[in-house]
Amino acid sequence: MVSFFKLLGIGYILAILLLVWELIDITLHSAAAPYTGLFTAMAFIGFVAFYLFVRFAPTKEE
Repeated sequence: MVSFFKLLGIGYILAILLLVWELIDITLHSAAAPYTGLFTAMAFIGFVAFYLFVRFAPTKEE
């Protein structure tokens, strides 16, 4: 049985890959907005931080 958190981790990895792909696509078409890089960095940091919070969350209630 696959846990919800493993599926969430796979979803985060796919979201980061799609975000990087969008950034590359926009940059290659020379239509990059000035805040695209900043948005990508902030989103990546947010994804990683939330994933780490979920990964290291306590599993047992006491």
